[in-house]
Amino acid sequence: MASENISYQKVSIKYGILVGLAHIVYFLLMRIFGVLHIVELSFLSGIFLVIGIVVAISNFKRARGGEINYFQGLAIGATTGVVSSTVLGLFLVAFITLFDSSYMANLQASSLFPESLSVLALFVLTIIYGSWPGFWLAFIAMQWFKTSDHTVPERV
Repeated sequence: MASENISYQKVSIKYGILVGLAHIVYFLLMRIFGVLHIVELSFLSGIFLVIGIVVAISNFKRARGGEINYFQGLAIGATTGVVSSTVLGLFLVAFITLFDSSYMANLQASSLFPESLSVLALFVLTIIYGSWPGFWLAFIAMQWFKTSDHTVPERV
């Protein structure tokens, strides 16, 4: 694929969907192992966002011949965060409304969410919880990726 056909939007949407799917798999594994009631464990899935953003920025930089605009890197992180958290939010809405409404009561009982939490509020909070960290993670990652002496290894 020619470098002019690579856009940061395509890259960030691709990796946003992959990170969102990783969040869903992690959620389902938590359910299978019976630890879904430990709400704090769900924040460990932030590791997927870190990995997804770093890989997305790296692949974008490689596809563009080693050049990346600082703001493109920030946009990749923010967009990856929004897309992945939207995928997860849609899954959570479907999961709560179709399969297990008791999960909402579990969230309301935790100190991390208000007792008046609704499904819509959970959806919005999920997107917010993924969007801001996505931007900040990209800001941190771009401190390394922006330098010209940072080279992306070639694929073998």
